[in-house]
Amino acid sequence: MSITTGGAPERRGAAPGPMRGGGANLADVARLAGVSRATASRALSGRSAGKTAAHARVVAAAEELGYVVNGLARSMMGVGRRSIAFISSIMVGPTFATMAGGAEDIATANGHLFTMCTTGGDIERESALIEALSEQRVMAVLLVGSTPATKEFEQRAARYADTLARVGAQLILCGRAALPDLPQIASIDYDHRGGVRGAIAHLADLGHRRIAFVGSLDEMTTSHQRFLGYHDGLADAGIDLDEALAVRSGNTSEEAASAALALIGSRPDVTAITCQTDIMAVGVCRALREAGISIPGQVSVVGFDDMQLVADLTPSLTTVRAPFHEVGEIAGRIAVGEPYDGPVVLPTEVIVRASSGPAPV
Repeated sequence: MSITTGGAPERRGAAPGPMRGGGANLADVARLAGVSRATASRALSGRSAGKTAAHARVVAAAEELGYVVNGLARSMMGVGRRSIAFISSIMVGPTFATMAGGAEDIATANGHLFTMCTTGGDIERESALIEALSEQRVMAVLLVGSTPATKEFEQRAARYADTLARVGAQLILCGRAALPDLPQIASIDYDHRGGVRGAIAHLADLGHRRIAFVGSLDEMTTSHQRFLGYHDGLADAGIDLDEALAVRSGNTSEEAASAALALIGSRPDVTAITCQTDIMAVGVCRALREAGISIPGQVSVVGFDDMQLVADLTPSLTTVRAPFHEVGEIAGRIAVGEPYDGPVVLPTEVIVRASSGPAPV
């Protein structure tokens, strides 16, 4: 003897997944239309040949009964619309939103759903998301943003790729360099290192020799590549690296403002500051203004990302533009089936505005 509490008793033969309030299933539709379940299924999935009388009866019966095709069940059987998932640690600022927009444009144009998920930097949550998405027969997962440059991440990525491959899906890294030992995992990135290198070249051309860097200075891929670009730019200009001018800050304007004030207090000879992100650059500019230091008269400031708001600052911010939308578009095209011919690294561009000027004499 069994006891069921709450809800209606289970119906034998009912279609899997959630049902509308009326509870109609495929068998009900077939019965009302006077066709077999197979015929009804083909008609509702768009696989029936032509718009026959039977097809019309099935559609009319489905509308009358309020029957809705179970999209999840269809995707799990390898038919119908499948989703493309965008996973990031946090949805911060317009950069990831722009990348997501590029991927969503391609997904929706090809008739697929687009899902956005965040992990909060929790590896267990990330792993659980990948597992859940594979169970739902996702088409592709776009893993977005900076990651630790460690063997542990490579092993984790390999595990994710294997999990997704079992359901015919793929893992695509966005804004993260390729993993040489895992060429089957697609990578769409942009030139972090070259972007900062170009920013330093711009400042050096303006006569700056004491150029500081404000960044997280950790081993995450994005921050590490951008810091290497700082090294490259100094070397290109024949400027010796002064480790005291590399200042650690979290990626908030408040932390960057505090870091900049401490820097200027200890090194008043600094004439330019390049920042790992525009968010940091906004904080640096605020700190300099509050300290009565003119930009760029006394200190030039350069950011990275070209967030939309930075063109409207006073002075407008010189920065490095990254092709976030294009990264998302390319990842989206690979997700829907375009061939992947190897890692993609898109160029960045230094956008010169009013926050950078000649070094003071």
